[in-house]
Amino acid sequence: MMSAAKHSQVARRYAEALFAAADPSIRNELNEEFKLLLTILEDPKVRDAFHHPNTSRERKGQLIKLMQLSPVMENFLLLIVEKSREAILSSISSYFDQLVLEAQETTIAEVVSAVPLSTETLTGLEQKLQKFTGKAVRLQTQVDSSIGGGLIIKVDGKVIDGSVSNTLKQLQRSLLIS
Repeated sequence: MMSAAKHSQVARRYAEALFAAADPSIRNELNEEFKLLLTILEDPKVRDAFHHPNTSRERKGQLIKLMQLSPVMENFLLLIVEKSREAILSSISSYFDQLVLEAQETTIAEVVSAVPLSTETLTGLEQKLQKFTGKAVRLQTQVDSSIGGGLIIKVDGKVIDGSVSNTLKQLQRSLLIS
């Protein structure tokens, strides 16, 4: 059994190999296909057959061919099965997604708000984050009423916590110190 660090290194190497092997013009489509593939593999019947220890490599190969994937993705998945790396497909996909985004000078900003944000608020936030990061920004939003109000933004390894709950915690700490 692989350690988490080794698992991560191996997944990163496979993602880098796929990225290098793929023509730059199809990397984005390949990334979307990879995400769709993971969705297919999450289906209970497919997952049970694909990940079952008694399912032979040959049978897995037949299942892969039935998925009608692009030649690049099909060959990549066949290699993954040949090397018994099916368990790290999700991690490989995450690393591949990061590589594609970096190549496009794009980043993902995770935005948590207490209430759903309007389209114009999201557009304004996206523009401000593009100036902040110097990259194109894709927003991933989540609603969490427990933050009370404001926003929590995670982008490029930084956290901007402008939530009401965080402001109250800071106020409480400053009152305890005084």
